[in-house]
Amino acid sequence: MEASAANRHERRRTRNRDAILVAAEALFGERGIEAVSIDEIALAADLAKGTVYNHFADKDALAAEIAAQARADGETRVNEVNDGIADPVRRTIRGVLVFAHFAWERPERARAMMRLTPGAADPLAPVNAGVRADVELGLSNDAFRGEATSATLLVIGTAYTLMTYLAGAGLSREAAMKVGRDVTARILSGLGVPEALALSTAAAEAADIFKGE
Repeated sequence: MEASAANRHERRRTRNRDAILVAAEALFGERGIEAVSIDEIALAADLAKGTVYNHFADKDALAAEIAAQARADGETRVNEVNDGIADPVRRTIRGVLVFAHFAWERPERARAMMRLTPGAADPLAPVNAGVRADVELGLSNDAFRGEATSATLLVIGTAYTLMTYLAGAGLSREAAMKVGRDVTARILSGLGVPEALALSTAAAEAADIFKGE
């Protein structure tokens, strides 16, 4: 009986924590962390305010958890779609498209992640180490032209602009795919990839990443 009661208690804690995260993610994504109170999060989660504090010390801790989970989910997906792919041109664009698809499919979570991720726009930040590594690889084998920091900034800056747009535009899958294709083609052109190759690569990778289940 004691073990059964402990299991029920743990399941209840997990459900409550998940409800808090879902509610806070939606509110933070819509309005930003500073504009949202713990009371509002508790109300949206249908829980007592004290229950929120039982799981998270404050809004900053809650926001950090949401951002970390969202970013980790995205990075996991990037690693999966790039597994076995050595070409830095494809790797770079597939990474951008994964996050673009994420913004289209999970707009509230994407907005929360973008609002709450420290160093999101810093090409030297640890959070951008993966894309910088792919860009540097492309520069080292002459697939890209330019300097590492500015080239990485081009990729991440355009990616975040694309995510912001797709998170709020309410597009169909086909329309979102076309936007992703066109924007990533422009990224590749900006990195010095020949126009024809930039267009064909972006078209193929966008179709793959945005394909329906």
